[in-house]
Amino acid sequence: MTQNTPPFSSLRLTQNFGETLGVKKVLTTVPVGRPSKDRFFRTHTSESWVFPTWILENKATGETYLVSAEVASALDDQVRAVELYAAIDRQNNPFLIPIPLPGPNGVRNRWHESLAQAVEKAKSVWIRISANKDLGGYDIFEATAKLPGPVWPDITMDELLEVAFKGRVITSLDHPIVQERLGGI
Repeated sequence: MTQNTPPFSSLRLTQNFGETLGVKKVLTTVPVGRPSKDRFFRTHTSESWVFPTWILENKATGETYLVSAEVASALDDQVRAVELYAAIDRQNNPFLIPIPLPGPNGVRNRWHESLAQAVEKAKSVWIRISANKDLGGYDIFEATAKLPGPVWPDITMDELLEVAFKGRVITSLDHPIVQERLGGI
């Protein structure tokens, strides 16, 4: 190294380099669904970051709607009772994982139960999941490296839900999605 060249380590960007530039990431999208099999994630440890609710999934568009109890009773088996868990990936992107609640008999199917176990495990360690059709559930893989903890955005669960479900909250039987599902249009 010549005398005028600084050590390269002094030129390395830090993890939070955006903060040094005076910028802040604005949360505009929060996906709802299971993480992909190559995505390590953590779930929030606080119960206040779990939201029990009714959802309606539109498989054709890939959209998930929050549904009021009144609308859910009209749609019957077209909606699901779930708990939405706040999760975050290694790139600090938050998302919501819906875990179906047990049925009237108090039992979940094996897929839902293994997903619930994965979400619980992700409260303390980075994990990823992969579907195992032979098992009839998800395999859970724990990261072996000592990874830094998650960096949660400085928002509330309500704010996270607001971003995730912007324009996709159904509180009226007159909603076009409800009318379509009930054969009204």
